[in-house]
Amino acid sequence: MIIVNGTLRVKIKTDGELINGNPVRQSENWNVPIPCSIKINQRNNKGKVDGNTFKVASYEILIDEQPFDAAIIKLMREGEDLGEFSIQAIDPLSAVGAIKITV
Repeated sequence: MIIVNGTLRVKIKTDGELINGNPVRQSENWNVPIPCSIKINQRNNKGKVDGNTFKVASYEILIDEQPFDAAIIKLMREGEDLGEFSIQAIDPLSAVGAIKITV
Protein backbone atom coordinates (compact mmCIF):
# COMPACT_ATOMS: atom_id res chain seq x y z
CA MET A 1 0.00 0.00 0.00
CA ILE A 2 1.43 3.35 -1.02
CA ILE A 3 0.46 6.86 -0.02
CA VAL A 4 -0.79 8.44 -3.24
CA ASN A 5 0.24 12.02 -4.02
CA GLY A 6 0.30 11.92 -7.83
CA THR A 7 -0.18 9.98 -11.04
CA LEU A 8 2.02 8.69 -13.81
CA ARG A 9 1.16 7.92 -17.40
CA VAL A 10 3.14 5.68 -19.75
CA LYS A 11 3.88 6.78 -23.31
CA ILE A 12 2.60 4.16 -25.74
CA LYS A 13 3.92 4.15 -29.29
CA THR A 14 2.07 2.38 -32.09
CA ASP A 15 4.09 1.20 -35.05
CA GLY A 16 3.65 2.81 -38.42
CA GLU A 17 1.87 0.69 -40.98
CA LEU A 18 0.70 0.54 -44.56
CA ILE A 19 -2.99 1.03 -45.32
CA ASN A 20 -3.96 0.50 -48.97
CA GLY A 21 -0.26 0.90 -49.84
CA ASN A 22 -0.01 4.29 -48.11
CA PRO A 23 2.28 4.68 -45.09
CA VAL A 24 0.63 5.71 -41.83
CA ARG A 25 2.88 7.43 -39.30
CA GLN A 26 3.77 6.06 -35.91
CA SER A 27 1.54 7.56 -33.22
CA GLU A 28 2.17 8.31 -29.55
CA ASN A 29 -0.49 8.22 -26.84
CA TRP A 30 -0.59 8.18 -23.04
CA ASN A 31 -2.20 5.32 -21.11
CA VAL A 32 -4.64 5.80 -18.25
CA PRO A 33 -3.23 7.51 -15.12
CA ILE A 34 -1.66 5.17 -12.55
CA PRO A 35 -1.86 6.36 -8.90
CA CYS A 36 1.61 6.71 -7.40
CA SER A 37 3.74 8.23 -4.67
CA ILE A 38 6.29 10.77 -5.98
CA LYS A 39 9.35 11.75 -3.96
CA ILE A 40 11.63 14.56 -5.17
CA ASN A 41 15.32 13.60 -5.17
CA GLN A 42 16.53 16.81 -6.76
CA ARG A 43 14.81 19.76 -8.43
CA ASN A 44 16.08 23.24 -9.22
CA ASN A 45 15.80 25.91 -11.90
CA LYS A 46 19.51 26.66 -12.11
CA GLY A 47 20.27 24.85 -15.36
CA LYS A 48 21.51 27.29 -18.01
CA VAL A 49 22.75 26.83 -21.59
CA ASP A 50 23.41 29.70 -24.00
CA GLY A 51 21.40 32.09 -21.82
CA ASN A 52 18.35 29.77 -21.65
CA THR A 53 17.31 28.28 -18.32
CA PHE A 54 15.89 24.83 -17.65
CA LYS A 55 14.87 22.64 -14.71
CA VAL A 56 17.08 19.87 -13.37
CA ALA A 57 14.98 17.19 -11.68
CA SER A 58 15.05 13.59 -10.53
CA TYR A 59 12.31 11.64 -8.76
CA GLU A 60 11.59 8.30 -7.09
CA ILE A 61 8.12 6.93 -7.78
CA LEU A 62 6.32 4.07 -6.04
CA ILE A 63 3.40 2.23 -7.64
CA ASP A 64 1.49 -0.85 -6.51
CA GLU A 65 2.93 -4.11 -7.82
CA GLN A 66 1.69 -4.79 -11.36
CA PRO A 67 3.12 -5.62 -14.78
CA PHE A 68 5.10 -2.51 -15.71
CA ASP A 69 7.37 -1.86 -18.67
CA ALA A 70 7.96 1.63 -19.98
CA ALA A 71 10.67 3.89 -21.34
CA ILE A 72 9.02 7.32 -20.97
CA ILE A 73 6.49 8.50 -18.38
CA LYS A 74 4.62 11.71 -17.60
CA LEU A 75 4.26 12.75 -13.95
CA MET A 76 1.53 14.82 -12.27
CA ARG A 77 1.77 15.70 -8.59
CA GLU A 78 -0.90 17.60 -6.67
CA GLY A 79 -2.23 19.20 -9.86
CA GLU A 80 1.25 20.21 -11.14
CA ASP A 81 2.55 18.76 -14.42
CA LEU A 82 6.11 17.75 -13.53
CA GLY A 83 6.95 16.79 -17.12
CA GLU A 84 8.03 13.81 -19.22
CA PHE A 85 10.94 11.67 -18.07
CA SER A 86 13.01 8.75 -19.31
CA ILE A 87 13.08 5.89 -16.84
CA GLN A 88 16.50 5.21 -15.31
CA ALA A 89 15.61 2.13 -13.24
CA ILE A 90 12.65 -0.11 -12.36
CA ASP A 91 13.06 -2.07 -9.11
CA PRO A 92 10.41 -4.50 -7.84
CA LEU A 93 9.94 -4.33 -4.07
CA SER A 94 8.22 -7.70 -3.58
CA ALA A 95 8.32 -7.57 0.23
CA VAL A 96 5.99 -4.56 0.26
CA GLY A 97 4.08 -5.24 -2.99
CA ALA A 98 5.35 -2.16 -4.82
CA ILE A 99 7.58 -1.10 -7.72
CA LYS A 100 10.16 1.70 -7.37
CA ILE A 101 10.81 3.73 -10.52
CA THR A 102 13.72 6.15 -10.73
CA VAL A 103 13.67 9.00 -13.25
